[in-house]
Amino acid sequence: MAFDLETQKLLPFQDLSRRKRKDVRTEDITVRVHLFAFDLLYLNGESMLQRELKERRELLREHFQIVQNEFNFAKASDGTTTEEIQTFLEESVKDGCEGLMVKMLTTNDSTYEPSRRSLNWLKLKKDYLSGVGDSLDLVVVGAYYGKGKRTNWYGAFLLACYDPDSENYQTICKIGTGFSEEQLKQFYDELHPLEIQTARGDIEVGGAKPDVWFEPKVVWEVLTADLSLSPVYSAAHGIIESRGISLRFPRFIKVRDDKNADEATSAEQVAEFYQRQATAGSKSRASNVDDFW
Repeated sequence: MAFDLETQKLLPFQDLSRRKRKDVRTEDITVRVHLFAFDLLYLNGESMLQRELKERRELLREHFQIVQNEFNFAKASDGTTTEEIQTFLEESVKDGCEGLMVKMLTTNDSTYEPSRRSLNWLKLKKDYLSGVGDSLDLVVVGAYYGKGKRTNWYGAFLLACYDPDSENYQTICKIGTGFSEEQLKQFYDELHPLEIQTARGDIEVGGAKPDVWFEPKVVWEVLTADLSLSPVYSAAHGIIESRGISLRFPRFIKVRDDKNADEATSAEQVAEFYQRQATAGSKSRASNVDDFW
């Protein structure tokens, strides 16, 4: 995590990308990387992968020591009910973290499986909480071909906000998770007739490179956990700074048949969402720098 030495507080995720990496004098560093250890995979020549999480965590704390402003252990909570998990998730969001990683503590399902997705490890993000996170209405301006089971359809989509001042659409994120096969087939049938050879002149592409472009007509409601500055996307560029703004962990909610493309979330609204998030984060981050998993 990015860590402010003066305020002793965690900083937003995008601050990591602002850190200078070359020709920096130690005395000039104000944004330092703080490491939060949450698991132990290898110790003194021995693999820990087949040991239970409870034992791995105990060994981690036994063999490593906290170093002020540099190293600490990720905060954890052991629970057995969904209510306990819900309370801890709310606590993590309040303290400015993105959410939790829920893992099995003991039993055969608590070993570590590298490079594998498992139902024994669940990611809970703050946009799963009712009333938390920002909902935006965005225009579908491009798509990426699917792979594997998605070969016959689009597998991900490029979305954009609308800037009424320039009357341009500004790219903001790529979204490709959370869709069912039925939805992807439906979206392909609806969007394929809108395919065009190149991006229209009123689409501010930025660094996005979709496989196909669309006439900007379809609007989707999307929920996001966070907004961050991006060197790739063009949304609201020049309002906060030269870089655009992007959505982190965007999640499709529904099609907005009641909105035209020029009624989508505006670039200025995107900038307001970002500024509101930064303000709320600075108020809620406690001086206690434990992270939540």
